Amino acid sequence: MINKLIDSIAQDKKDHILLGMFIGYPLMAFGFVLDQIFNVDFALVSGGIIAIILVGLKEIIHDWYQGKGNPELADFLYSAIPVLFPLTTYLI
Repeated sequence: MINKLIDSIAQDKKDHILLGMFIGYPLMAFGFVLDQIFNVDFALVSGGIIAIILVGLKEIIHDWYQGKGNPELADFLYSAIPVLFPLTTYLI
């Protein structure tokens, strides 16, 4: 059942999910380390926010402005999902 769900997702969207993971997780991990060292509660969240801004800028600058891709809101959302999920679980 899960295989059918995964197969139904377009390859482009899977690539955007991976992009969000590759950008978001290291930034959030860096924020977590900063939080442990400097006791700044907002560090993990700020790493996630930076990641979301970066994937948004990718859609705006690379895809739309430079014309090197197809700018889509769905691409941004698929890139942001891997970042938003841990942020929401952290904030709850």
